[in-house]
Amino acid sequence: MKIALRLLVLTWVLPCLAIVEIGEKAPELCWKKMDSTEVCTKDLKNKVSVLVYSTGWCPGCQDEMSELSSRYSEIKNSSVEIVSLSAEGFKHGQAVDEEFLKAWQKKFNIPFMVAASPNNAGKEFFKPPYYIPATVILDRGGVVRFKKVDASVDEIFQQVRTLIK
Repeated sequence: MKIALRLLVLTWVLPCLAIVEIGEKAPELCWKKMDSTEVCTKDLKNKVSVLVYSTGWCPGCQDEMSELSSRYSEIKNSSVEIVSLSAEGFKHGQAVDEEFLKAWQKKFNIPFMVAASPNNAGKEFFKPPYYIPATVILDRGGVVRFKKVDASVDEIFQQVRTLIK
């Protein structure tokens, strides 16, 4: 009985410990875009990819998205892909559906990809509790090169510029 209990506990604990660290390859993840198609980490290969996890109700997320959108032209011509990944809508617990994604994109005039990451604010990359906004930057080979909660847009762009050289 004790062995069975220990195994059960391990099945709960081990996934929490499997956090992708800087220097490790990102797992194969997929997210649903506004047009109901998926974008996956494998689709982002050969580009520096900025994954921005957020929610619609988070003031810090809104501020970051507004600034990212307005400054996007600074890195637009580079081989960079920014993906806004929303874990929840404008209210706590609100689903991330096509309607929300369109409203989110319109509200901040987002010129880059917007996708749903339902109830997942980057759990593959950050230990609980998951704070937002959370940013992960992958190099052209899909390796994590930067990850931070509440990164400034200046920090994000500095990392991107370093990786595209």
